[in-house]
Amino acid sequence: MKKILLATTVLAMTAGVAAAEVAVSGSARMGVVNDGTDTMFSSRIRIAFAATGTTDGGLSFGANVRNDQSGVGNTANGDSTVFISGSFGTLTMGDVAGGASDNLVGQVSGVGYEDNVLASYNEIGFLGGTATAARYDYTSGPLSVSVGIGQPSAADKAKSIAVKYAPGSYSVALGYSKTDTDSQIDLLGSATFGAATVKAKVADRDSAADLAYAVSLDYVAGAATITAYHSQNIDFAGFDSSGLGVSYDLGGGAAVKAGVVDANGTTVYDAGVTMSF
Repeated sequence: MKKILLATTVLAMTAGVAAAEVAVSGSARMGVVNDGTDTMFSSRIRIAFAATGTTDGGLSFGANVRNDQSGVGNTANGDSTVFISGSFGTLTMGDVAGGASDNLVGQVSGVGYEDNVLASYNEIGFLGGTATAARYDYTSGPLSVSVGIGQPSAADKAKSIAVKYAPGSYSVALGYSKTDTDSQIDLLGSATFGAATVKAKVADRDSAADLAYAVSLDYVAGAATITAYHSQNIDFAGFDSSGLGVSYDLGGGAAVKAGVVDANGTTVYDAGVTMSF
């Protein structure tokens, strides 16, 4: 998203101290969604604030928030994070609920313009889920490592670790997540061949009878991107699904998007305009 600089303030009067920055960005969407039963209007605007600074010794620090939220020993300070970063890596606390696997492994591509109905069907869920957590990230060249620890007072006691190798046009990421009652391994590979990008993901959860997997294809043709995916996710989420979607970049941060998904024989679809500021 394009960031609009709101303010630059001096932290101290000495010349050797760097300045801090507060920036605001936003996104919005409007369109129609069909959830398999009803067709509905759907719209949302989201404003995000990002504050960053640098210490005399070169450490970076900052925070990100989308709403007026905070988290002190709780399990639900969604949409806000605070971090400190240096040559040692980055330590983040707050809404890092997906932990290491969510951060580095991620998902195959989804379709649609909004994330309440269509956009989550492609996803294979991760273990853990308390919003107030901590995550450590370190990157050296093409190799990245991430370690996540859930809120110690939460019942699930979530922990996760992931590694990703991304030398260029392809990447491979492997993650392991564990709670007091379950564990899961996630593997995702991605490769780009000219205008086409292919992603494939496999997940093995101890409590599930079978593996979950998903594949997607994104094809870029000028300002348009066509996406197709299939997800075999019955033991994790209760459904298998296939989707087809298109996105057309209007420029200036706006795009027209539409998608249709079949989930266990139920068809859902959406279409609308997305905006980033």
